Amino acid sequence: MNTGAPSGGLEGTIVAGKYQLVRLLGQGGMGAVYEGRNSATLKRCAVKFLLSPELGRNSELVRRFFREAQASSIVESDHIVQVYDSGADPVTGLPYMVMEMLQGEDLEHTLHREGALDPIAAAKLILQASFGLAKAHEAGIVHRDIKPANLFLTSRDGGDLLVKVLDFGIAKVKMENLQETSTGLTRTGSMLGTPLYMSPEQVRGASSIDARSDVWSLGIVLFELLTGSIPWTDANSLGSLMAAIMTEELPLVQDRAPWIPPELAEITHRAISRDASRRYQHAGELRDALQQILPDGARITPGSVRGVPAAQRIFIAPRLQISNDGMLRATARTGLSSTRHGVPTPRKSHAFAWAALAMLGLGAVGGGGYLLRHRAPAESNAASAEKPITAAATPAPAVAPVEAHEVRHFKLTVAPPEVLASIDGVSAPVESGQLEITGEIGSTHSVSLTLHGKVHSEPVVITSAGVVPGRVELAGGSEPAPHVAAKPGSTVAAAGKASAPAPAAAPAAKPAAAKPASGLANSTDEFGK
Repeated sequence: MNTGAPSGGLEGTIVAGKYQLVRLLGQGGMGAVYEGRNSATLKRCAVKFLLSPELGRNSELVRRFFREAQASSIVESDHIVQVYDSGADPVTGLPYMVMEMLQGEDLEHTLHREGALDPIAAAKLILQASFGLAKAHEAGIVHRDIKPANLFLTSRDGGDLLVKVLDFGIAKVKMENLQETSTGLTRTGSMLGTPLYMSPEQVRGASSIDARSDVWSLGIVLFELLTGSIPWTDANSLGSLMAAIMTEELPLVQDRAPWIPPELAEITHRAISRDASRRYQHAGELRDALQQILPDGARITPGSVRGVPAAQRIFIAPRLQISNDGMLRATARTGLSSTRHGVPTPRKSHAFAWAALAMLGLGAVGGGGYLLRHRAPAESNAASAEKPITAAATPAPAVAPVEAHEVRHFKLTVAPPEVLASIDGVSAPVESGQLEITGEIGSTHSVSLTLHGKVHSEPVVITSAGVVPGRVELAGGSEPAPHVAAKPGSTVAAAGKASAPAPAAAPAAKPAAAKPASGLANSTDEFGK
């Protein structure tokens, strides 16, 4: 198969004998998207090419690309992008997919422009995405790459906004090359859009990824919509990001955004429980939970998708409490009204805010200890709610329990080859630039390299497919790794996003960004977002 054709300059080309390419909408590391037109029906469409040379040379991955395209086309939902056709162009040999042409923008661009969104708007966006994912999960299809860039916001004929889920199956292709990714987040190319929202079981390289992985990813997106940032604000390398996803304490969403109603905060934390058995088991359960707190349904008007107004940021909603079963619960039911009509609690200082958290017993509780499992919503009156207790009285475990994994042995490439190495503080031999690392699948190990007085340490995660990252290099000595800025609406997302301020000060809105060009080209980083 010839996949060496350039992604640009194909305007006017007829693909598969019937799709005329009109203009290039965007291109990235894996391919390109063109606006097309069916020469027989004159219907506009988007034509996506898989142009990555390494993927094009792997016939099995190309076959999987086609199978996933077929799988997404059989799920009928207003909230999933329609796939009309797929195949390999007989002239160029390029694999392609033909999809509906969308006008609008993805949620990554919305986040960059607006910052943290109004909680009701955020909940409705995720509710609409849940409608589409629930249909896929009912059909036995798992997306594996849920992220803001794959949730596209377009318009209905009547003017209301509609969320469409894009790009089923691309993550399945990219996961198989994860262990080959370089250590630097700024050098990981199209892979970087996926790890930020990966579930812990994806990071571990579990052989069977199910619908609960999509629930986690959608929960991380909800966290980001509500707070303006992802939980992993300190990760500055792929290895540290993977370690953070599996072991780092998850911040309370109300610590980042104190105005978030407790019932919405509870849903968010249950979706991102590290123990998959305690999450919503599929998108249908997440959909149902959101519908219970959104009595007016999922309808979204253009003016409602906005950043949190300054007046709303002064509110402090009732906090989640730790109940007798060790899980975070909303013991007050606000009907989401606290985000608009609550009485503001004065914030005199950081000390005042943290004292209040300590009184609630939540100041020292991390997300790694959340044991969030399903239970019927509490009644609106306080008498029916389960009596909360403090974190000090019943401390949550540091990490949700996980099943044991077999011990595996892998080779880690280190550079330069003459470095002295240690693993978890124990000296380890380096042979021909290779370091043997042993541990259970999902375990994290600290690898330190020393040479001529320079030292570099980096976490390495053992997955079923190998170690991540697959290479550790001593380059900057003991100098700290460069900080990765918060992601703009650009081709590659960054893990080192700016942290939201503590509850004692109202977070500032993100700077406005230019509205992206419309069309499906803005939907995925690997295809020129």
